[in-house]
Amino acid sequence: MKTNFVPRVNQLDSIQLDNEIVNILKEQIYNVIRNLPPGLLSRFQPEINLLAGSALWNFSIRQSFATFGQQMLSITYEKDQLTPDKLKAHYLLTVALAYLKELAQFRLTGYTVLQRFITTLENCLTFLNFLNFFRFLRTGRKPSLVDYVLRLDHRSIDGAKRRTIGYSYMTRELIWAGFMELLGFTIPIVNYHALKRRLRNLLRLEVRPQEVQRIVLGVDSKCVYCNERVTLPHHMGCGHVFCYYCLKGNLLADSGFQCNVCDFKSGVFERVVAG
Repeated sequence: MKTNFVPRVNQLDSIQLDNEIVNILKEQIYNVIRNLPPGLLSRFQPEINLLAGSALWNFSIRQSFATFGQQMLSITYEKDQLTPDKLKAHYLLTVALAYLKELAQFRLTGYTVLQRFITTLENCLTFLNFLNFFRFLRTGRKPSLVDYVLRLDHRSIDGAKRRTIGYSYMTRELIWAGFMELLGFTIPIVNYHALKRRLRNLLRLEVRPQEVQRIVLGVDSKCVYCNERVTLPHHMGCGHVFCYYCLKGNLLADSGFQCNVCDFKSGVFERVVAG
């Protein structure tokens, strides 16, 4: 049973599904071409896309009078609307025109006037699609510009059935979205440096005595925090050397910062003077 009523959301979703199917097919083709010697088929990219688009059009519009996205949502065109002349025009507007555009941009880049004309034509089509979208929202018919030009209407195969909404799925999405917002609010205010220090002290079985050791600075001295060659050596009162930015950054982030080697804690922040 076919009916004239097709929900707007189904018509828009069919267009999105068609775009996704095209992208998946192109991705599969690129994966095959990637295994071939470099540059072997790259110059024939417009023709490869033309063959892929023609194959999709032939097995969908020409044979079933509906795109694959429409078939997935039980939508179709009326056979009497897609006359042979309209089929040719549909192929020209959806497949051949895209091939000509890609061909001009791929091989005729030196023609400045032609490139400007293509850019102007694209801008005009974008504006017309924008206007057609608002017309579709008002009328609920002909969601694409090609459908409007060819006067093609969608028909529902399953009758005037409304879309079933899965409220359990929507509830999970709302809970997950709320949880993500909570994380986005709380994460920036958590002091991970202090939390890391307290957790490390909590899990440590042995308490190391805080002893002031003699600072030794040599040519091969490394920062005990980043384990790289020390830059602008500083210390915090123990015998270990830090980079200026390593020590300063940790002290600013955590006022109770302890040496990650000996657990020494103090408010000292001094430059190491080579003796």
